[in-house]
Amino acid sequence: MNSPWQDTFSYLSDRGADYGITADELIASTPTFIQHDPHAVMSFWQQKDISHILPTSRHPELAGDFNNWIPEDPGPNHARQDQIMSWYDHAQAQLDNFLDAYWLS
Repeated sequence: MNSPWQDTFSYLSDRGADYGITADELIASTPTFIQHDPHAVMSFWQQKDISHILPTSRHPELAGDFNNWIPEDPGPNHARQDQIMSWYDHAQAQLDNFLDAYWLS
């Protein structure tokens, strides 16, 4: 039987693998007040995409760059398709991440 952290770490490793993003990096980009709780971290990432600021279709070399991605709800991420994320979209995603994490805490 795995511990909750083992399950969460395994899930996050799989989520980030296509982009070269580690589980540690995904945890670091999770709102800080839930980073201590493996269940909250897992729930948070189960409802988020790894969303790239500069799209990987145009900038594949930045796929795993920690400064080029954030967690974001799938709807806005998919609607933007291969467009560059605006500062407004980035701010909205950050606010949404905070609120979603708050409800998980």
